[in-house]
This record gives sequence, structure tokens and C-alpha cells, in this order.
Amino acid sequence: MSHSISFRPRRATVITLAAALLVAGAAAVSPVPAGAAPTLLSQNRPATASSTENAGTPASAAVDGNPGTRWSSTFSDPQWLQVDLGARATLTQVVLNWETAYATAFQLQVSADAVTWTTVYSTTTGTGGNQTIAITGRS
Repeated sequence: MSHSISFRPRRATVITLAAALLVAGAAAVSPVPAGAAPTLLSQNRPATASSTENAGTPASAAVDGNPGTRWSSTFSDPQWLQVDLGARATLTQVVLNWETAYATAFQLQVSADAVTWTTVYSTTTGTGGNQTIAITGRS
């Protein structure tokens, strides 16, 4: 059974996510005791996307741990990135590291089966840059 988080921009130009993505696309961490480091759940997990701009910007680059690589979609809406976490997990935050192009409107969704999705975050006023988004969800 797949346990995934999905990053679904609703209006965006070229969507670019760097490897800092913790869950989904996106980037997720589990709850941790005060002072403890969060657990990166998405790194090197299987990632799929609605499209890729070219062979040099695959979905897997969003979660490969290399800040020099990135996923980039084609220049059309809507686009999405999905990361299979491999097991159920409690999610507390998602970190998005946008390139110059970024979505102003996007959603973060979680699913235990990659069929039924629950939106855990939605915005129409995304700021780009590095965003750490607190969420409450279970994949």
C-alpha cells in the first residue's frame, strides 16, 4: 500500500522544488521531542510528477538531497509532484525550496493509498523562496 504526500500547485508557472522538500511535494517530517532534529521522510523516496520540463529536471530531483538539482514542470497549469513515503507517517511540516519561478496558489495533500487525498494545506498567496509549512496529517 502506498503512503504518499502530494504537492499540487493550482496556478503556477514552472514549478521548481529543490531537494529541501521534506515530504511531497513534497517534504515531511515526523513529530519530534523538543530540541530533537526532525526526521526527513522524503529523501530518496520514489517521486512522480504530472510533467517534467526536460530530462535534467526529473521528479526524483526534488527529493535527492542535492541542493544543486531540482524538479521542474512544463510551463502550464495544473502541475503536481507526489512522493511515496513507503509507510504511514505522522507529518508535522513540509519545507519547500522554490526557485525564482513559484506557485502562488498550491495545496499539500496526503493519502494512505494514492487514491483518496486529504488537503492539509492550501494557499493562494504563496511567497516563493524557502517556505516551512506547519501541517497536521497522516499519510
